[in-house]
Amino acid sequence: MKKKTSLFGRIIKTLDKYIVIPITRIVLKITSYFDKSSHKLESFLSKQTTLLFLSLFLAIALYIVVDQKMIVFNNRSAEMFRNQKVEVDYNEERFVLEGIPETVDITLMGSKADLYIAKQQQAKHNVKVDLTDITEPGTYEVELKYDSGDLKTIESSVNPSEARVVVYLKESENRTLSYNVINNDHLDNALDISDVSLNIDQVVISGAGYKLKQVATVEALIDVDKLTSKDSGKQKLEDIILRAYDAEGNIVDVEITYATKPVATITINSSSRAIPLNFVIDEKNSLPFGKAISSYTFSQDTVVVYGSEEVLDNLSETGIDIVFDASNLTGNYKGTVEIPKPAGVKKMNTNRIDVEVNVTNSVSSSKYNMTVKIDALNEPDGYKAGAASSSDAEVLIKPTCAENVCKALTSADIEVYVDVSSLAGKGPGTYELPVQIRPRTANARLTTFVISPEVVKIKLIRE
Repeated sequence: MKKKTSLFGRIIKTLDKYIVIPITRIVLKITSYFDKSSHKLESFLSKQTTLLFLSLFLAIALYIVVDQKMIVFNNRSAEMFRNQKVEVDYNEERFVLEGIPETVDITLMGSKADLYIAKQQQAKHNVKVDLTDITEPGTYEVELKYDSGDLKTIESSVNPSEARVVVYLKESENRTLSYNVINNDHLDNALDISDVSLNIDQVVISGAGYKLKQVATVEALIDVDKLTSKDSGKQKLEDIILRAYDAEGNIVDVEITYATKPVATITINSSSRAIPLNFVIDEKNSLPFGKAISSYTFSQDTVVVYGSEEVLDNLSETGIDIVFDASNLTGNYKGTVEIPKPAGVKKMNTNRIDVEVNVTNSVSSSKYNMTVKIDALNEPDGYKAGAASSSDAEVLIKPTCAENVCKALTSADIEVYVDVSSLAGKGPGTYELPVQIRPRTANARLTTFVISPEVVKIKLIRE
C-alpha cells in the first residue's frame, strides 16, 4: 500500500522543484564562470576606494527612491489641523473689519512624507488674507486659502473656505475712564479698598461708528488677585485691563488706546466701627393679644463691623435691626438671637448674642394718644409737596404698649411721613397718600401704633 503524502510535504516538494533547484543551478553556473577570477574579484571588493564608491552609490540611489516617492511614502493620506489662526493684511489705520473668522480648520492631502514634514511645521499653518487693495467701506466676499509654502505637492482644504467681510471706516472718540474693583471678596474680611486713584482719566476708543454709540462706560479693571500685597497701605498696580461696556453691562468690541499707560494707586484700610443693635418686634409675628414688652437687655449693645466707610456711616445712623419673633411670648424670655449681616458688611466680631425680654400686660389708653405733624419725604425734582388742608397736616397716633413704655413715649420717638416719590412724573395736583410711621427709639420699637386717618391728601406744586 502506498503511503499518503501530507499537504505540508507536497508544498515542500513543489518549492524544491520550481524554486530551490532552478536557483541552485543558476548559482552553480555563475560560480563556475567566475571560479578562475574569484580571487581577483575578492581583491577588488576588499579595496577601501571600492567600498567608498559603492557606499556613495547606494546612498544616492536611496535618496532618489525616497525623494521620488518610489516606496512606502508614495501612499496618499490626509491630515487635519484645527483652530489655525487667520492673518489679515489691511489698512488698520483707516478701516475696521467684521466677519473674518479668528481660526479655521485646515485639511492637508498628499504623500505621507510631505504630511510628515507639514506636521512638523504645524505652528506655521496660518491662513493669510490680503485685503490691502480695499480702498472703500463695504461688503466683500473673501476666499480663505492655505499657503503651503515650499510643499507644492500638498493639496489643502480650508473650513470655512469663504467669509463675508464687512469693512467700516474707523472712527475715534475720547471717553472718560472709570474703574471697577473685581475679586474684592478675595481680600481678608477685615480689609477694604477705601480708595482707587488712576493716573489718567481719558482714553480713546476706536472702531465702527455703530459700535462707538453702544459704549456706555470704559472701565479699568482693578483685579485684587494681581496685587503684590493684600495688607493695609498703599500700592501701585500696572497690570490693568481696560474694557468698554454697553448700558446692559455687555462688553463692546472696540479698540482702546491711551497716551500714558494706566497705573492705579490703591489704598487698603482695615475699617471697622461699633454699630448699635436694635430690638425690633417682627410685624408678622407680634405678641399675643394683651401682651407687651416692658424692657429687654442684650448681652452687648453694639457689634464691631468691618466694611467700607460708606457702609459704616450708614449703619452708624440706622443701627442693625434684630427682628424678634414674639408670637409665642406670653412670659419673660431668655435666649440667644442671631445678628443679621447687613449688605456691604464684610465681617462682624460676633454673629449671636444673648437677650432677656420682660413681658407684661399691654395698655391702650387715650391719655397716651399723640397728635403728630406729617412730613413729606422724597419730593420729585422741581416740586414741593404739602398738606392739601389743615386736617391733612397731622394725624392722631394711638399707641399700645407696656405701661412704663407708654408713659415715656413722646412724639420725638417716632417719625410720621408720606412718601411722595410715587408722584414723580404725574405733575401738579392733589393726591391721596398713605401715612407711614417709623420708630426712632427703643421705646417706639416696643410699641404698636394706630394711625388716624390712615390716608391724607397731599398737594404737589411746582417750585
